[in-house]
Amino acid sequence: MLVFFIHGVSTKNSTYAEALIKNIKKQVRKTKVETSLYFYSSFWGNLFNHKKHQFLDYIDKDYSRACQQHPEYKFWHDDIYRYRSRRKELIRNFLGDFLIYQNPKRGQIIRKQIFEEFNQFIQDHPKETQIHFIAHSLGSLILWDILFSDVISNDDSVLHFRDKLHKLDLVSITTLGSPLLFLKEMLDIDFSIVNAVIDKSSKNYGNGYKLRWLNIIHSSDLMAYPLKASIENEINSDLLFCDQYVWQDANGTELTLRNMGQSDMAMVIAAEDAHSSYFYDTLDGAITARIISYNLLGEINKLLERCITPKLN
Repeated sequence: MLVFFIHGVSTKNSTYAEALIKNIKKQVRKTKVETSLYFYSSFWGNLFNHKKHQFLDYIDKDYSRACQQHPEYKFWHDDIYRYRSRRKELIRNFLGDFLIYQNPKRGQIIRKQIFEEFNQFIQDHPKETQIHFIAHSLGSLILWDILFSDVISNDDSVLHFRDKLHKLDLVSITTLGSPLLFLKEMLDIDFSIVNAVIDKSSKNYGNGYKLRWLNIIHSSDLMAYPLKASIENEINSDLLFCDQYVWQDANGTELTLRNMGQSDMAMVIAAEDAHSSYFYDTLDGAITARIISYNLLGEINKLLERCITPKLN
């Protein structure tokens, strides 16, 4: 069983999924199901870092010019362009990667990098025929483009990717912290295209489903949204789609602020941790791993009987 990760925004090294993989393995061992699991964490986060730095340099230059032009306000320069450090974090951690991927040529280079890693992964495990994808944040859009998009150019490596996939059995997809609901509206994505793809690339194992798609949402993650209501009239009954909620506070400060009635401040404090929490070696990460293990192992009843998980049993 091959499990391939595609990360999203603000991922700085290739070990981003190590804690989650450890917890998934732990959960699978608890089931005592005999299966071989092979994981690969694809990594494209070092591509185009220079573009983000260049973007920030432009902003700093314009801000400095404004300050130089108005020395009479030197005691208020920090107030002219407020929250500079937070703005930089927003660009580095979220907007930069998202905007970079929207550029067609850069998006194509990112997909090429992921294809090369995927190709090496399956070559290293030639006897394995089942493939599972786990995609976080922007990675869920990248995965959509790789598997399903019908607006791919003829020179895109996605076509080679799909050729390789035809020799494998696409069993499950897990999306973490996914903004696909908004991207569906922004890009006018029609999920009915999934039906034709899984007819060709997936088998029915007797449970009535050719593909399982699990969408995991941390309750405090402002980037993650449920998706089922928006797509249920577009997908066929042989695609099992489940939204699952990890009902936790992202950190202690969020919990404290919520208990004090400071919901707006709690939301801001929690946002970044919540969006990354799926990968943490914490209770959030352990819950995420357990739900993923259900999807990998095809424990459909457990996915269907509970969609809100506040704690581990």
